[in-house]
Amino acid sequence: MTMVGTRTVLLAFGAALLLAGCQEDAAPRPIHLDKGVYRGTADTPRTADEVRALQERAAYQGVR
Repeated sequence: MTMVGTRTVLLAFGAALLLAGCQEDAAPRPIHLDKGVYRGTADTPRTADEVRALQERAAYQGVR
């Protein structure tokens, strides 16, 4: 393959990779955002054991 042919193939391959990343919204995103409103899923409450473990960890790290 000539130098020009190799460059053409590489450029075509690179262009194909770039265009593959430009797909239509695979996951639709909200267009209008309300300030201060979180639209994600709610956090699950921590169990008493998880809270105690976090408190022990914070005490061990010297965070008050």
